[in-house]
Amino acid sequence: MKVNCFIFRQAHCERGLTLIELLVTFAMLGFVITALYTFYLAGINSWNRAGIKLEQQQTARISLDQIISELRYASEVEIRFDNQAMIYFRKPVDDRMRLHRFRLNGTQLVLERRTESDNHHSYNVIALGLSELIFTIDDNGLVSIYLKVSDEDRGVGATGAVYPLNSGYPVESLNSE
Repeated sequence: MKVNCFIFRQAHCERGLTLIELLVTFAMLGFVITALYTFYLAGINSWNRAGIKLEQQQTARISLDQIISELRYASEVEIRFDNQAMIYFRKPVDDRMRLHRFRLNGTQLVLERRTESDNHHSYNVIALGLSELIFTIDDNGLVSIYLKVSDEDRGVGATGAVYPLNSGYPVESLNSE
């Protein structure tokens, strides 16, 4: 004889979860949690990479803007290669003609200034993280700049150009340090 569990509502008639059903449920829940965690980590890594790239782009833009700003009113522009590209130029600062130089010092973009009358030097770090700096001057006096900001596995390049207003053509030699 069959017992109608609906009528009697006895404990022995109610069916619960078996051990196998419970294990299958936990396994499925584990797969779902693992998938969500994987997507979360991928999103965090993507966010971090985008932040690094944005910082590199800002560094490249600021560096390039600073170089162009300094070269815009320069005179006697000259490029030298002494294990790396350096650009020398003269520019009046505080009513004194100063010899300026942009160069890389390791991964630092450096602007050095020297007052010719009293031989006073100043050394300013413009940006960090640069791996490459290239200057060229064409026959018309246009100074082209290429720089690269990078870390171990990726980088951002930037290019720009400027006609120094007080320059004309580059000179053959500057008296320098």
